[in-house]
Amino acid sequence: MRVSRMPEYRGGSGSPIVLILVLLAVLIVGGVVIFLLLGSNSVNPAPVEPTPVPQPIVQSNPAAVIPQPAPTVQPVVTSSPQDAIPEPFQPPQVLFGEVLAQGFVDLQLQTGQVRTFYTFQVDTSTQNIILFFALYDPTGQAISRSIVVEDYSQSELIDNAELTVYYPDAPATVIRFNKDEGTVESSQFYTTQPHGPGLFSSQMRIALIKQNLPLASGDGNIGADMQLDPTGVADLSGYRITIKDPVTTETGLIEVQEIIDQLESRRPRS
Repeated sequence: MRVSRMPEYRGGSGSPIVLILVLLAVLIVGGVVIFLLLGSNSVNPAPVEPTPVPQPIVQSNPAAVIPQPAPTVQPVVTSSPQDAIPEPFQPPQVLFGEVLAQGFVDLQLQTGQVRTFYTFQVDTSTQNIILFFALYDPTGQAISRSIVVEDYSQSELIDNAELTVYYPDAPATVIRFNKDEGTVESSQFYTTQPHGPGLFSSQMRIALIKQNLPLASGDGNIGADMQLDPTGVADLSGYRITIKDPVTTETGLIEVQEIIDQLESRRPRS
């Protein structure tokens, strides 16, 4: 009896199901490998923070700050009578009576030529003619000397004269020549302006102040009246000295007369 059997497949596994399973296994393994490869490449990179822009550094040193130049302001100059420089050789304001004649002359003295202002005035009540003339300093801004002669007459020699010597920072000295009495009197008085409280009591001040203190030389030819205040509170101090010396008095009047004669010869006549 013939026994039939299924045909054999040479060179195979002998089962198509095994082949299919093997093929599926290969596909699955390949898919996993591909997934792993593609998945690792498709991972998104971590976000990169933007680089901060560096801010400029502000220097706190004041020396580094360049100041802006301030606008130039021109000062406004205002003229005032106190600040204005007086014109040179301005005539002084003197008034003894009615003016007869006045003006300027240049006198030649021992110290040089001096610009001089003169005025002849008459007292209408007494008919006394008074001559006043003033000598200016070299700048012409101030008077250095002035002379007053009372009862003046060109035809007679003077018998009196009052000379005033001016100082820039001190009270004036007054010198009077009197021919009839044969005396020369010199005086200088100044007012003070006390500052601050006094140190002494009123009784002590009275004891120290000497008003009209009389002084005299042994022969009586020199006398002085003093006004003294060592406390510095009184408002007047000074002295008056009288010298009885007819020769000195006449010599002084003669020298003043020579200056007047020169003035009379140089002043213009109308």
